[in-house]
Formats: sequence, C-alpha cells, structure tokens
Amino acid sequence: MEKIEPRSSFVNVNGVRLHTLDWGGDGAPIVVLHATGFLGRLSRPLAERLRAIGHVYTYDQRGHGDSSAATDGEYTWDATMRDLERFITAMGWSGIRAVGHSAGATAIGSLASERPDLISRAVLLEPVIFESPDAPELGWRNPFIERTLKRRRIFDSVEAMYSNFENKPPYNTWRRHILRDYCEFGTRPTADGKRELKCAPTVEAKFYETARDFDGLARILRCTSPLLVLFGARGDSLGASLSGKVARQIKNGRVIDVEDTGHFLPMENPEYAADQAIEFLK
Repeated sequence: MEKIEPRSSFVNVNGVRLHTLDWGGDGAPIVVLHATGFLGRLSRPLAERLRAIGHVYTYDQRGHGDSSAATDGEYTWDATMRDLERFITAMGWSGIRAVGHSAGATAIGSLASERPDLISRAVLLEPVIFESPDAPELGWRNPFIERTLKRRRIFDSVEAMYSNFENKPPYNTWRRHILRDYCEFGTRPTADGKRELKCAPTVEAKFYETARDFDGLARILRCTSPLLVLFGARGDSLGASLSGKVARQIKNGRVIDVEDTGHFLPMENPEYAADQAIEFLK
C-alpha cells in the first residue's frame, strides 16, 4: 500500500490549538480519534486503508502530540468529547463517520449518542467503559495512574526509546512500524539532543483520574447511530467483560470479540480493524 504523507494544520477548538492531519481520500469525511497518551499519527495504518471509502482526518487531543495544552487545565473525558464536537462543527461538517480507539472510541460513541446529527455511523475499537463509578472494571485506574506518573519521560534517542519498549508489554505485541512511529512522532527533541514525550505523564494521568466521572457505557447503549464495537478477547482488554452486555443492549449496532488481541487491538492487528471498519462504514 502506498505510504501517504498527511497534510498538517491547526484548528482552534475550546481554547485549544488542535493539530490536525489530513490523510486525503475520496468521499465524505472520516475522523479517526486516538487513545489517551498517544497521537493521531499512530492511526496511519487505519487512515491509509480508510482512504478507499472517504476523506480521512486525525487530530491530536488536547495536551497530546503537537496540540496545545489546555489553557484551563481541564483534562477530562467530557472535554475530549466536547473537543470532538467542536472540531466537527469548526470543520463545517455534519453526519460524519468516525473510528476511535480506547478513550477516543468512548468519546466518539458518546458524542454520536448526544449528537447523532454530527456522527452518523462509527466504529469503536476497545472503548473504555464501566457500569458505575465503583465498578470492578475500574480496577485498572489506580495502577494506571501510579505507573503513568512514574513513566520515563526522557530518552537518549528515538532508537533508545524503541529498544527500551520493543520487548515490554504492552508494546511487545504492537506492529513494529507503529511502535517506531510512536517513538519518533510521540516525542520531541530537547535542548540537549534527547527525546521527550509529547504527552506529559501528568496530563495522561489526569485523564485516568477523571475516568469514573464519565458514563460512556450508558451513552453508547442508548446511541441510535449505527455502531460497530470491537473488543480484544485477551485478558488485557479493558472492556471485554462488558462485551456481552453491550451486544445485548446496544440499540443499533453489533459487537465483535477479536481473538488474539487485547486493548491495543489497532496496534496489534490494524488490517483486521481497518477491514471491519471499511465494511461497516462504506
């Protein structure tokens, strides 16, 4: 498949300067929204395939990638959804199609529920959902916060970061080219020639801290826009325990449990994720 170099630009949304990548393609717009801690560039394998059925865009969420920090210091799941809402309207769109991963998927499914006029159809890859603020599915939250705040922020080089991650979970199951893109585009050079994570661990941790305050499950279950939800079948999947409930109660959609994948499904098997998305969205 031809490797596309996306066109970079910025859109001002809710006091944040969002970095946007235009991947091209023919047809109506498709927005791909990344997971917490990452950036739009990592959606390349999905974006390149989705170009076959639409004009594909990604952007870096607030405090991520090359987007600006939040001037009000708000890093919440509601802010993620509201940024998506304003991004779509700022671009002059309505009734778009969307694909999201993890918290990006939760934001897309939730906005599709609240604003079906903005999102007409969506694919949710491993949305982070839970039944209540005290649900056992939230058991991941505190360990994630602690590990995130201790995360190494500076690396000697892109290659040093790659070598550090390639054999460690969860990165050891990723496609190698996606991990390399994370090490290159998810970092910026420092004054002394090293590489620093673009998404500061303190920013990432704030999103995990506020997870329990956002009821994405209820929003997704009452969504009337057609949804395709993919969960990884492996134990590190954050939402697989609710797969059956979503399948039984979702108003207008279906659920697929994907064997041999976990929470990082689009990094582990992007071709399958993209093919399912194309079939559903076209």
